[in-house]
Amino acid sequence: MNGPESIFYKLLLRKISGALTAKEQLLLADLLKAFPEFSEAYATVQWLWEDGKLSSQPRAPEQSKRLLEQHMQRLHDAKLVPERKPARIRRLGGKVQKRYLAAAVILALLASTLFWTLRYTRVAPVQEKRYPNMVMTRPGSRTKLILPDGTTVWLNASSKLTYGDDFLEKERRVQLDGEAFFEVVKNEGKPFIINTDVMEVRVLGTSLNVRSYGGDKKAEAVLIRGKIEVQVKRRPQERYLLSSFEKLSVAATPPDVHPRKELTISNVDVDKDSTIAETAWIDNQLIFTGEPLSELTTRMERWFDIRITVTGARLQHFRMTGSFKDESPEQALKAISMITGCKYKLKDHVAQLYEEE
Repeated sequence: MNGPESIFYKLLLRKISGALTAKEQLLLADLLKAFPEFSEAYATVQWLWEDGKLSSQPRAPEQSKRLLEQHMQRLHDAKLVPERKPARIRRLGGKVQKRYLAAAVILALLASTLFWTLRYTRVAPVQEKRYPNMVMTRPGSRTKLILPDGTTVWLNASSKLTYGDDFLEKERRVQLDGEAFFEVVKNEGKPFIINTDVMEVRVLGTSLNVRSYGGDKKAEAVLIRGKIEVQVKRRPQERYLLSSFEKLSVAATPPDVHPRKELTISNVDVDKDSTIAETAWIDNQLIFTGEPLSELTTRMERWFDIRITVTGARLQHFRMTGSFKDESPEQALKAISMITGCKYKLKDHVAQLYEEE
């Protein structure tokens, strides 16, 4: 394994050995958020490991053995291990024993994954699975990366970009969940393809912004320079060609309104200082123009790493125009309060916008 799963188990091993750095701790947290299927293994190891540090009374060897047996039984029942054998656990004391138990769980999972991979390859030979490379950003953070072909990508908050190890072999394909700006290196023989849950964007050499967050009401592709071809997955027979400074917006799910409003193509507005609202986030600026407060607060949650609830239909549909750059969450909420006439509360990264009764 050389993908997210392998990274996850390596980080777990480093955690129980006490060698996990602060940066690796954040990466481990991001992996757990992006791959919920890792949670059970993590919870089991955490239980074995942390319990020995927090409890004043060490766990009896029989109890620790029983815990590992129960976990292995669940793996066996789920057909995640090929053959279940009684666990052999040495009678070690306290912290040392728990370290071996936690390592045993991880190694068992690694072994079972490898077994089933090899077995599947023998029974039904298929092309070897290429585990994707992955870059993720946390809420309130942004990052810049260079892909193997030299393409530059700016990744916005709460976003994930993955690509296979065969990225340079046939076509340059990436999977995006979130928002990213691309400066694509031109290569006519190997088109650059951006895949999201809503659309697929095919480019040769261009600058563009793609936003497609799971759970958002709409997704969009904004072309700054060059040409792109967009295929909306609900309309597989149609292709939309965009020229410079054009934007395609599409409802993430079919709307309960006239079909014409499901997809629109419009021109991108450029301010006198060459600022483009759709790409201003690269310069650490959040710009919104006539945006319903319910949608703006979703972007603000990612931008400031807070949770926001909006109470009342008037507030939710109130359209906001403005920008945030260096404001704190408190300052941003206060500005919204002054514009809309509502009240706000902010405590422990949780905010409320509401109207007085």
